[in-house]
This record gives sequence, C-alpha cells and structure tokens, in this order.
Amino acid sequence: MSGWRGLIYELRTEAEGRDAASVGVGVLIGCLPIFGLHLGLVLVVGRVLRLNRLRMYVAANISNPLMAPLLIFTEVQVGAWARREDLYGLTLQTIRTTSPWTFGADLLVGSLIVGVALGGAFALLTHLVAERSGDADPAFVAVARAAADRYLGTSIAAWEFARAKLLSDPVYEEVVTGGLLAPGNTLLDVGCGQGLLLALLSEIAHRNRECSPPGAHGPPVFERLIGVEVRGRVARIARAALREDATVLDIDISDAPLESVSAVMAFDVLHMMSAVDQERLIARLAAALEPDGTMLVREVDASQGWRFRLVHVGNRLKAVVTGHWRQRFRFRGADDWSRLFTAHGFQVQVVPMSRRTPFANVLFQLRRHGDQSRPEYSSRCASQYR
Repeated sequence: MSGWRGLIYELRTEAEGRDAASVGVGVLIGCLPIFGLHLGLVLVVGRVLRLNRLRMYVAANISNPLMAPLLIFTEVQVGAWARREDLYGLTLQTIRTTSPWTFGADLLVGSLIVGVALGGAFALLTHLVAERSGDADPAFVAVARAAADRYLGTSIAAWEFARAKLLSDPVYEEVVTGGLLAPGNTLLDVGCGQGLLLALLSEIAHRNRECSPPGAHGPPVFERLIGVEVRGRVARIARAALREDATVLDIDISDAPLESVSAVMAFDVLHMMSAVDQERLIARLAAALEPDGTMLVREVDASQGWRFRLVHVGNRLKAVVTGHWRQRFRFRGADDWSRLFTAHGFQVQVVPMSRRTPFANVLFQLRRHGDQSRPEYSSRCASQYR
C-alpha cells in the first residue's frame, strides 16, 4: 500500500486501542493558547507518546472558531482565580487596566487547568464508549478489520464504511460466532451491498482451510459465496474487494435464476419491498434452500416505538439523499414477520439484534426441518476467529 491511501491508513490505524489517551491529550493541546501551532505539537507529542495523531488533531480542534472565544474566556477566568482568587470584571476598564503580561499568565495557567480537566473528561467519555462497544471478541475484531482492509483498493470511503459497519453492527459478529450457520456448499447473500458479510466469511475461510475435525461442525465456511446487488456501482465495489472469493451479480433478485443453496442471507432487504413482493421473494428463496439449509433475515421490529421510528427516519433520509425519494417501505412487527415466515414453511427462531445500538433490529433464523438447535462448533476451529 502506498501513496495517500497508505498515509491515511497509517494515520487512521496507528496506536489502536489507545483512543482515550489520544483524545485526552489532543483536547489538552487544543486548549493551549498557541493557535497555529497545534498541528505541529500534535505530530511531535503523538510520535513521542505513541498515540493516534489523527484522533489527537481532531480532538485538538476543540479550539475551533465557534468554541475558541468561550474557551479563552473560561481559561482567563480560571487562571485569574488560580493565581489571585479573583475574577475579571466584564468591563472596558478591566481591559484598559490589565497588564498584557498578567493577562497572558492567567491565560497560560488557566489553559493548563482547563485543558487537563477537559482532556480528562473527554478521555473518560471515550473510554466508557469504547468499553460499552468493546465487548466484541478480540479475535473477531481482527478478522473484521482484515475483511475491511479488502476495500482499501476501492476507495477510502468504502474502507471506512466497511470498517465502521463490521465493527459496530452486531449482526456480523452474531452470524460468524453465534452458531447460527453450519458450513455448507453455497451461500447466497441477497442485497449484499458492497459485500461486507461475504468479505468477512472469505476471511474466515482463509483462516480455517486446514481445520476440519471429523464429527464436528466447523466455522461457517462455504464452498461458494454468491452476492446479489441491484445497484451496479455498489456491486462493482464488492467485486473489486472480493475478487475470486465470491461471485457478485448486479441483477434484481426477483428475476434472477436461483440454484440450490445451503444458506441465504437477507439483511435489511424485505422492508424495501411491497407486501406482495415480500411474499414472492420468500417463496422463491424457500424453494431454492436445501432441506437442511438455513435462512437468516435481519429486519426492524415495527412494534418497538421510538427505536423503530429512528430506523424509519434513517431509511427515509437515505432514500431522499440517494435520489429515491419515492421509495416506499413495508415494515412489520416481529410477530408479523414470524407469521409470514411460518406461512412459507419455516420454523422461526428470533434473535434480538439491537446490542450496542439504539435500533429495533431483530434477526430471524429460519429452518425448514424440525431441528432448530444451533450447531455445535469445534472449539479448535472456532478459536481461530473467536
């Protein structure tokens, strides 16, 4: 990796795991009254302390034009109180009679006090946020980051999206570590987008090629990975990232010929269709699924009040921004989704999927036979990515 993409990658990923310290020191630097020198100080201090300089510089922008006047006023007052137990009066007389040296000393002392206080507060907040979202298995995080790195050759935006989505959306970790899928021949990802799940499964396959103990299920590894994405531009990104590891078709799944598959994924797809089209697609996928196959469907639960409304507003805004302002949605409650799947011969297991998010998402595990138990994975295999 070279050029500007390599530079961005290095800055974005350096000192991972030290986010709280990077943010805290960055805020402290931003509070110092050395305007125009913040970037240089960030680069030097970040190198010496081995912190993430990009995060430091973003945090140092606490002294932006909007916040700087309030910040300076607070620092001067705090410095005056610390040095003399006195505060500046808000009058022109105070300005005329105060020595520049006194004012400067108050500003310097106050900036250090305020900087340490704000830096500590932001560092603590960053730590708490990371701790709340950091219950993902470290080995899974490593695999997810490797999967996201496949997108560096397409664009930084695609890489950032893949990295954020794989690490923040709980559905990906649940699919590969939650025992919802057994290995099989062919997996079909309906509405695969830029192929995030396919990239994740490809990474798992590469890491488990030599792991196949007799008499035990292995990780969710498939002989073939197929993605279907109707948006041509997004499908091209997926093909560029996945290369020979998966086949990505930019066609409408409603018209696509379907072969027999071991597993079907459909994340956030059905609510984009009318009720009639939902019925038709589920029937087609059920007919293509092998007798012992599994279909995983992630949808929003429309009965979850403000959590559902948050998703609905997000979908509407996305439709407007992407030029599909006439897009219609057909949401259902979890019970209604379950009845729909049951009517097509599936036995349904509902898995809550809102962990670490404010959204009312649920994952439906659909199976066509009587055994709904989750497959037992080999611990020797699973330990390679769990």
